[in-house]
Amino acid sequence: MMELQAMSSWHDQLLKIGFQKVKSADGSVRYCYEAENRRTSFWTQITVKQVGRPTPDSWQITYARSEIQVGLWKIHSVVNAVDVVVHNNSQKMVEDIGEKIKIKPGFLQRISS
Repeated sequence: MMELQAMSSWHDQLLKIGFQKVKSADGSVRYCYEAENRRTSFWTQITVKQVGRPTPDSWQITYARSEIQVGLWKIHSVVNAVDVVVHNNSQKMVEDIGEKIKIKPGFLQRISS
């Protein structure tokens, strides 16, 4: 019963931050966050996936910074930075995500976006 409450807690906290629940064709569930403004957010996409078998006991968080670049024929979305972190504690995971969302890009990165 305690695990169910903890799972609901981290799930609700992610939804409050602005994550969307996404179900894959294979039945797996992940939570995705996309920054509203690329210029004011360093991490433009964050994905959370629960891992562990047979009972999920940790979370894999993928942070990505993508930028739009204009090419000769079309516009490309290019990933410039990726960071992958695994957490065993749901509360620590939510705190870490909150801190990462607050990070702002530097002056030179803001110009190039």
